[in-house]
Amino acid sequence: MKNLFRLVIVSLLFAACAKDPGVNSEQPESSQDGWVSAGFIPDKESLNTRGSGFQNMLHSGSWIMLEDAWSVPAEGKPGYLVHAPRLFVSSLDGNHWDTLSVPSKGFVNTLFADSTAFFVGTRNGDVLKYYPDSKEWEKIKVLDSTNGIEYGVYGIGKFENNLIVSLAGFKDSVSKEVVSVIRLQNGDSWVDLETPPIHYETYGEGTVPLQFHKGVEWNGKFYIATMDGVFELTSGSRQWKQLPFPPKVDYTKQYIPRPVTDILVHKNNLVIAETSSMLVYEWDAAGDGWIAIDSLFLSGYDKDTLNYVININSTYGIQSLVSDGEHLFASGDRSYPKVYMGDYGDPYGNIPRGWRRIAGEVINGKIMPTSKIYSLDVIDGFLYAVSYEGLFKISLKNLDKIIANEKDFF
Repeated sequence: MKNLFRLVIVSLLFAACAKDPGVNSEQPESSQDGWVSAGFIPDKESLNTRGSGFQNMLHSGSWIMLEDAWSVPAEGKPGYLVHAPRLFVSSLDGNHWDTLSVPSKGFVNTLFADSTAFFVGTRNGDVLKYYPDSKEWEKIKVLDSTNGIEYGVYGIGKFENNLIVSLAGFKDSVSKEVVSVIRLQNGDSWVDLETPPIHYETYGEGTVPLQFHKGVEWNGKFYIATMDGVFELTSGSRQWKQLPFPPKVDYTKQYIPRPVTDILVHKNNLVIAETSSMLVYEWDAAGDGWIAIDSLFLSGYDKDTLNYVININSTYGIQSLVSDGEHLFASGDRSYPKVYMGDYGDPYGNIPRGWRRIAGEVINGKIMPTSKIYSLDVIDGFLYAVSYEGLFKISLKNLDKIIANEKDFF
């Protein structure tokens, strides 16, 4: 496998595969106030040997797609494994999961969904559309020619109902010069957008052409999360405008790139999770900048060596943000997500920078059987959480009660 430019924080690779016995369906548990299994658990025997644990989910209409961290033997390298995540699909009201056989020779690198279908971007440049109702695949031709460059797909989004795709690769195997293409669908054709230089941590003070790993549409514009901040695209334009960076904190002053983990629209405002600070920010259009809606406690152990204890109020090492339209949720390196209290409303009012954990009642002796939550989603009144150990959900019907005895600050 040739080296390709790695954009996303956790590289997602994929190999097409047939149905595998290393995954298990189970009957969902029932509870109003606690976390329960959503009906699918990975095989424990292969959890730490082949990577059968889950790492991502998304939904399209009444269908859920799960991605695991599966690995396969590396070709020509005995004893080595390469990541080859599998994809699984199930209906919301079902307990049967299909293992997808993706019609591509490339590994999965990124996923996207709209209300009609799932989209899969691979490491060899394929963009594939999967229709869960008919179980059919459609290959979408994004590039007219690769000019000999082995592109990977790093981001897929939709702007004004047109696909927008980010691809990148090395110009050649000698110089390791990164090339990037961002294309916007325009009917049956594609329009090239500019790719201005951005910083990327692997290259120190050097730059690479713009790529994105997630994008959202808001107020007639398209916003992308990149490894160096947030960029904005206006309708009809081919040029990006970079938004100001979030303010730095003590432990990020030495960093040059400003990677953004996640981006979404919540209560008609743009919200991001900034990777370096691990804090959550919302866009202040009037002030043309970002305002922290998170809080942290920073205590120095040894000011000469700059060692700190950093307690972040939302959740340490944010992996995912999601909104149900009324509440903002965050997950990360903790065994539970948290909900933002700054705009929660009744019965608790609004508590600026406050976050409460969603632990729920103890079921089977545990709150959540995991140490990290990789992905969140909200579907039909339930908050879903993806962990390495399984897919879990909790009803939001009694959210007020579930968080009643939780603290607002870390």
